[in-house]
Amino acid sequence: MQKQEVSDLLKRYLAGNCSERERGLLETWYLKYEEKALPEFPQQQKDEQLEEIWTYLSRELDISSIAIEEVPKKTPSSLWQKIAVAATVLIALSIGLHFYHSPVKTTSVHPEHVSRTVKNSGTRTMLTLANGKTIELDQAHNGKIAVQEGVTITKTKDGQLVYEGAAKVSAFNQITTAKGGQYQISLPDGTKVWLNAASSLSYPAAFTGNNREVRLVGEAYFEVKGNKKMPFVVYTKGQEVMVLGTHFNVNAYPDEDQTKTTLLEGSVKLKLENSSVTAVLKPGQQAVFESNQLDLADIDVAEATAWKDGYFLFQDEEIRSIMRKIARWYDVDVVYLPKVSDKKIGGHISRNKSLQEVLKMLSNTDKFNFKVEGRRITVMP
Repeated sequence: MQKQEVSDLLKRYLAGNCSERERGLLETWYLKYEEKALPEFPQQQKDEQLEEIWTYLSRELDISSIAIEEVPKKTPSSLWQKIAVAATVLIALSIGLHFYHSPVKTTSVHPEHVSRTVKNSGTRTMLTLANGKTIELDQAHNGKIAVQEGVTITKTKDGQLVYEGAAKVSAFNQITTAKGGQYQISLPDGTKVWLNAASSLSYPAAFTGNNREVRLVGEAYFEVKGNKKMPFVVYTKGQEVMVLGTHFNVNAYPDEDQTKTTLLEGSVKLKLENSSVTAVLKPGQQAVFESNQLDLADIDVAEATAWKDGYFLFQDEEIRSIMRKIARWYDVDVVYLPKVSDKKIGGHISRNKSLQEVLKMLSNTDKFNFKVEGRRITVMP
């Protein structure tokens, strides 16, 4: 966790504003800290690190000014008092240093093979124009990269793709991210789309007709430009999502059994393909489509959009689901030995960390070991 994340979490906890998930996460971490000894470092090093962390948090949170009465009723005051002091150790030292410095139960983990991050060189995103021409966006220079039917396609200095102008005909383009890639695009109507790894989005150079229609394979986060006269429709495998103007996330990877649509702002209407089944989502809700069935539930939307904000957030998730996300991001293949645990686990780590660091975090749950051979990861009990 970064310092600001630690600060924000502790502040919410001490003020009684934590969500149930955050409170449980923090208290579970604390109990783990109580049960396990910290890695052995020179005492002077520990003292210096703890003093630096506590000084920072004390200044940022002004902990001394927060009254005991503000503690959530569900949290015993004794535990709260301990967490107020020990959470700094827990998150910044026990979690951070324990994950990254303690012996790791992995076999043949070679940093030179698995330490790459998203900033590695190589093609990550391709733009395919309606005429079949392809452009490697990661290699393209900033500025105008193509003109298509009266529309100018520009790559901005921060790497985004922008469409400007009025197209003479509706020519479809496709943007595709490889494993380990991610890209942001502004569609011709001003809608912003963040595309996750191993995903593709097909869209017209100009929206015409009654609807603004796009097709998604994989995962994307949408901030739709409002237009009551022309609804925005996202087609995925087996369903369509219709909106007027809103923020939502769609996860529709081919290797996932479920398609998940999560709403952050506004309202969306879902319709199943070749079916009369429909549903209207409210902010904070997620629709799960599986086996021609649609289920709605209230969730913590942070889990669905963590990828967009640059980190992995695993919450009560099985290792196979976790490893599918890791495989897409680090471009690796994953196999499993028999009797691998199916227990659900949780965790939070930046996607800018190396694969080795992520595997270290998972191995420290005491449930899994990993063997890395080139770009092949074997998950072991």
